[in-house]
Amino acid sequence: MKSLKWIVPALAAIIFVMPVFSFAQELRVGGELWNRWTYQTGKSGNDTVTKKNSFALERGYFDLRPKFSESTSGRFTVDMFSTDSQKDGAGLKLKYGFIDFKDLIPIKDMTFTAGLQKVYFGTIYDWDYTLIGKAPTDEYKVATSADYGLTLNGQLPAGFGEYAVGVYNGEGYKAYGKNLNISPEFLGNVRVVPIAGVTLGGSFMTNSVDADDAPTYQKQVLMDGMARLAYGPVDVWMEYIYKDVEFPNVAGGVSDYTANGFMVMPIISLRSLIDYDIQLIGRYDRWDATDDAADKHLLNAITGGVNYNFMHDAKANPKMQLQLNLVQKAYDEDESAAGYANKAKDTTTVMMQLKYKFDNTIK
Repeated sequence: MKSLKWIVPALAAIIFVMPVFSFAQELRVGGELWNRWTYQTGKSGNDTVTKKNSFALERGYFDLRPKFSESTSGRFTVDMFSTDSQKDGAGLKLKYGFIDFKDLIPIKDMTFTAGLQKVYFGTIYDWDYTLIGKAPTDEYKVATSADYGLTLNGQLPAGFGEYAVGVYNGEGYKAYGKNLNISPEFLGNVRVVPIAGVTLGGSFMTNSVDADDAPTYQKQVLMDGMARLAYGPVDVWMEYIYKDVEFPNVAGGVSDYTANGFMVMPIISLRSLIDYDIQLIGRYDRWDATDDAADKHLLNAITGGVNYNFMHDAKANPKMQLQLNLVQKAYDEDESAAGYANKAKDTTTVMMQLKYKFDNTIK
């Protein structure tokens, strides 16, 4: 029964917030589950060995979205998952817990959001997992996908784009209590649509995180540039990330460093060409952290994927998705010979995942 311990705090959290939601005009109840098989091989000496072969519930969202008025709404989301990293084989996190106020400030299409919410940096805040893998800023631990804070976010006039400015704790939604940062994080993000089908954007964030190997905080400056080209069945995403880290007053040989990388991800939707809702996806990542003395690595990663979307609702949105991904990660051989601190080795990973969603609105 130990593996079910997480159910108690989950039910307690839901019971706690339900009386608040009873005052809502309507309540949307939903969820999403990811059942995944993962098979990974890698090198052990001169041999190729199986490093992982497992089935798991990688993510299970339970989502409550109350609407209190035409201008005020909220969201409460619990993330439940099975993982080897937890003693009992299962875990629980609060993913979102915020309130949106659309008319608090008299500016058209502006929303004030307070609470545990999305971090509007790069592509991480609207990453929809067309591929199984994470957004680059999440994958390479540049920015977290959610954090506690306050933001002003909204649409630019005439559909010209979107923006967000905010202040966050800076440690992400997984941190709590003594792990919370004493230095806040400031963020700005903007995307513009100069012509139909073209989106250009940029993000800037000052961050400060607790260093694993030093009794102080890392001061970080994070920058991101993105572009999206969408025409007919072709949708191409591009992203560049830059990270500048400073260790103030740190002894023990830990030095300042920079890291950078980019991603290109083309998506081809075949639904308009054939009778099935199928997507073909590719992705290329390059992440260069060779300047980091504590965790050197230069990574090239290639991903190929196929999605089959089915069980569409009345709005033609799929409620189920079957995904197949092949991921090859290769670390630069010359740099590896010099000795990566993290002893990174090449891997090949196959993942198959069935995702399904549900939602219902209670008036």
